[in-house]
Amino acid sequence: MDRLSSCCFTGHRPQKLPWGLDESDARCIALKEKLYKAIRFAVHKGKKRFYTGMAMGTDIWCAEIVNELKAELSDEGIELIAVIPHKGQQARFPDEWKVRYNTVLQNADERIVLQEHYTQGCMQRRNRYMVRNSSMLIAVFSGDAGGTKDTFDYAVSNGLSIIWIEPVSGRIKTNFQLKD
Repeated sequence: MDRLSSCCFTGHRPQKLPWGLDESDARCIALKEKLYKAIRFAVHKGKKRFYTGMAMGTDIWCAEIVNELKAELSDEGIELIAVIPHKGQQARFPDEWKVRYNTVLQNADERIVLQEHYTQGCMQRRNRYMVRNSSMLIAVFSGDAGGTKDTFDYAVSNGLSIIWIEPVSGRIKTNFQLKD
């Protein structure tokens, strides 16, 4: 599939969100509902290939939603691509997140491992790979400095259509017209 039919994700890990690891928090539930709607909108707009960086939080939530939509919309040809920055990425995840990581990986249509071992800059390399192979970015982004901001800015500079969900307020912004 080509770049035009592809979408990638970026967003904060749970530790950077006000509710932390408490996914039963109403704000987390609302965020996941917005992610579901944003991903479904992307499918409606012709996105079939979804890239996830497999980090805790936004990446895995989005991947779980894509897998849910693959079942719901089986005739759409939706694909999930797991872009793994280095082997053993999940080694320091809490056990529950390791299980979720492995489940997403098992259900991914393709797994791309960018390098054998962790090195400084490997996460940025993963993020740039996903942006270069996509035409849309769905971002859970507070505006704070860090890897999510770097990915967001890189996507802007590469002309991607962006759906930006501000995690605390829940506001959704885009850099394109929503017509549907």
